[in-house]
Amino acid sequence: MLADDLHAIYLKLKLYYYLRIFRKMAEDPDDSLTALEVFCAEAIYGLGAPTLTELARFINVSQPNAAYKVVNLEKKGFVEKTRSTRDGRLVRLRVTDKFLRLYGTSERYVSILAKRIENKYPPQQVELFSSMLREISEDMMRELNAYLRNRAQLPEGVLPE
Repeated sequence: MLADDLHAIYLKLKLYYYLRIFRKMAEDPDDSLTALEVFCAEAIYGLGAPTLTELARFINVSQPNAAYKVVNLEKKGFVEKTRSTRDGRLVRLRVTDKFLRLYGTSERYVSILAKRIENKYPPQQVELFSSMLREISEDMMRELNAYLRNRAQLPEGVLPE
Protein backbone atom coordinates (compact mmCIF):
# COMPACT_ATOMS: atom_id res chain seq x y z
CA MET A 1 0.00 0.00 0.00
CA LEU A 2 2.70 2.51 0.97
CA ALA A 3 4.76 1.67 -2.12
CA ASP A 4 1.67 2.12 -4.30
CA ASP A 5 0.93 5.49 -2.69
CA LEU A 6 4.50 6.72 -3.19
CA HIS A 7 4.47 5.55 -6.80
CA ALA A 8 1.12 7.23 -7.47
CA ILE A 9 2.38 10.58 -6.13
CA TYR A 10 5.64 10.29 -8.08
CA LEU A 11 3.78 9.39 -11.28
CA LYS A 12 1.28 12.23 -10.93
CA LEU A 13 3.99 14.81 -10.27
CA LYS A 14 6.01 13.59 -13.23
CA LEU A 15 2.97 13.54 -15.53
CA TYR A 16 1.96 17.04 -14.41
CA TYR A 17 5.47 18.27 -15.19
CA TYR A 18 5.42 16.82 -18.71
CA LEU A 19 1.86 17.99 -19.33
CA ARG A 20 2.87 21.56 -18.46
CA ILE A 21 6.10 21.46 -20.46
CA PHE A 22 4.57 20.07 -23.62
CA ARG A 23 1.52 22.33 -23.36
CA LYS A 24 3.75 25.38 -22.99
CA MET A 25 5.83 24.33 -25.99
CA ALA A 26 2.67 23.89 -28.08
CA GLU A 27 1.82 27.54 -27.32
CA ASP A 28 5.20 28.73 -28.63
CA PRO A 29 6.68 26.55 -31.42
CA ASP A 30 10.03 28.39 -31.11
CA ASP A 31 10.39 26.75 -27.69
CA SER A 32 9.62 23.31 -29.02
CA LEU A 33 11.73 20.49 -27.64
CA THR A 34 11.64 16.80 -28.38
CA ALA A 35 10.90 14.49 -25.47
CA LEU A 36 14.56 13.42 -25.47
CA GLU A 37 15.71 17.04 -25.35
CA VAL A 38 13.43 17.66 -22.36
CA PHE A 39 14.94 14.65 -20.59
CA CYS A 40 18.49 15.81 -21.37
CA ALA A 41 17.84 19.37 -20.17
CA GLU A 42 16.24 18.00 -17.02
CA ALA A 43 19.25 15.72 -16.45
CA ILE A 44 21.61 18.69 -16.86
CA TYR A 45 19.52 20.64 -14.35
CA GLY A 46 19.31 17.72 -11.95
CA LEU A 47 23.03 17.04 -12.11
CA GLY A 48 23.81 20.67 -11.40
CA ALA A 49 26.57 21.54 -13.84
CA PRO A 50 27.83 18.35 -15.44
CA THR A 51 30.54 18.08 -18.03
CA LEU A 52 29.59 16.60 -21.39
CA THR A 53 31.26 13.34 -20.34
CA GLU A 54 29.27 13.22 -17.10
CA LEU A 55 26.02 13.85 -18.98
CA ALA A 56 26.82 11.20 -21.58
CA ARG A 57 27.62 8.69 -18.86
CA PHE A 58 24.46 9.56 -16.93
CA ILE A 59 22.09 9.23 -19.91
CA ASN A 60 24.07 6.22 -21.16
CA VAL A 61 24.94 7.47 -24.64
CA SER A 62 28.19 8.10 -26.49
CA GLN A 63 29.89 11.45 -26.00
CA PRO A 64 29.25 12.50 -29.65
CA ASN A 65 25.56 11.64 -29.22
CA ALA A 66 25.37 13.70 -26.02
CA ALA A 67 27.22 16.56 -27.76
CA TYR A 68 24.64 16.54 -30.56
CA LYS A 69 21.81 16.80 -28.03
CA VAL A 70 23.57 19.62 -26.16
CA VAL A 71 24.19 21.59 -29.39
CA ASN A 72 20.46 21.42 -30.18
CA LEU A 73 19.58 22.57 -26.66
CA GLU A 74 22.10 25.42 -26.97
CA LYS A 75 20.64 26.55 -30.31
CA LYS A 76 17.19 26.68 -28.74
CA GLY A 77 18.49 28.63 -25.76
CA PHE A 78 17.83 26.06 -23.02
CA VAL A 79 21.44 25.13 -22.20
CA GLU A 80 24.74 26.99 -22.16
CA LYS A 81 28.36 25.96 -21.76
CA THR A 82 30.64 27.69 -19.27
CA ARG A 83 34.40 27.30 -18.93
CA SER A 84 35.87 26.67 -15.52
CA THR A 85 37.77 29.63 -14.14
CA ARG A 86 40.23 27.23 -12.46
CA ASP A 87 40.81 24.94 -15.44
CA GLY A 88 39.97 26.50 -18.80
CA ARG A 89 39.83 23.07 -20.42
CA LEU A 90 36.87 22.05 -18.28
CA VAL A 91 33.48 23.00 -19.74
CA ARG A 92 30.32 22.66 -17.66
CA LEU A 93 26.76 22.53 -18.94
CA ARG A 94 24.10 24.67 -17.32
CA VAL A 95 20.44 25.23 -18.02
CA THR A 96 19.43 28.78 -18.85
CA ASP A 97 16.73 30.97 -17.35
CA LYS A 98 14.59 29.99 -20.33
CA PHE A 99 14.63 26.37 -19.15
CA LEU A 100 14.09 27.40 -15.52
CA ARG A 101 10.95 29.34 -16.51
CA LEU A 102 9.64 26.21 -18.23
CA TYR A 103 10.67 23.99 -15.32
CA GLY A 104 9.12 26.34 -12.77
CA THR A 105 5.63 25.20 -13.69
CA SER A 106 6.17 21.98 -11.71
CA GLU A 107 7.63 23.85 -8.74
CA ARG A 108 4.50 25.98 -8.59
CA TYR A 109 2.33 22.87 -8.36
CA VAL A 110 4.45 21.51 -5.52
CA SER A 111 3.89 24.85 -3.73
CA ILE A 112 0.14 24.47 -4.22
CA LEU A 113 0.28 20.95 -2.75
CA ALA A 114 2.29 22.19 0.23
CA LYS A 115 -0.30 24.92 0.91
CA ARG A 116 -3.14 22.39 0.69
CA ILE A 117 -1.35 20.11 3.17
CA GLU A 118 -0.73 23.03 5.54
CA ASN A 119 -4.39 24.07 5.31
CA LYS A 120 -5.76 20.57 5.88
CA TYR A 121 -3.53 19.25 8.69
CA PRO A 122 -2.44 20.64 12.04
CA PRO A 123 1.10 22.08 12.20
CA GLN A 124 2.42 19.09 14.21
CA GLN A 125 1.32 16.65 11.50
CA VAL A 126 2.74 18.85 8.76
CA GLU A 127 6.07 19.00 10.59
CA LEU A 128 6.06 15.21 11.07
CA PHE A 129 5.29 14.67 7.38
CA SER A 130 8.00 17.14 6.37
CA SER A 131 10.45 15.44 8.71
CA MET A 132 9.60 12.04 7.22
CA LEU A 133 10.13 13.35 3.68
CA ARG A 134 13.52 14.82 4.69
CA GLU A 135 14.53 11.51 6.24
CA ILE A 136 13.47 9.64 3.11
CA SER A 137 15.44 12.04 0.92
CA GLU A 138 18.54 12.25 3.11
CA ASP A 139 18.84 8.84 4.78
CA MET A 140 16.74 6.28 2.93
CA MET A 141 17.90 7.21 -0.57
CA ARG A 142 21.55 6.73 0.35
CA GLU A 143 22.58 4.87 -2.83
CA LEU A 144 21.27 7.63 -5.07
CA ASN A 145 22.66 10.32 -2.75
CA ALA A 146 26.11 8.67 -2.86
CA TYR A 147 26.01 8.50 -6.65
CA LEU A 148 24.94 12.13 -6.95
CA ARG A 149 27.40 13.34 -4.33
CA ASN A 150 30.28 11.70 -6.21
CA ARG A 151 29.13 12.42 -9.76
CA ALA A 152 27.11 15.61 -9.80
CA GLN A 153 27.22 19.23 -8.75
CA LEU A 154 23.63 19.50 -7.64
CA PRO A 155 21.82 22.73 -6.98
CA GLU A 156 22.11 23.84 -3.36
CA GLY A 157 19.68 22.15 -0.97
CA VAL A 158 19.12 18.95 -2.96
CA LEU A 159 21.56 16.86 -0.94
CA PRO A 160 22.24 17.13 2.77
CA GLU A 161 25.66 18.50 3.67
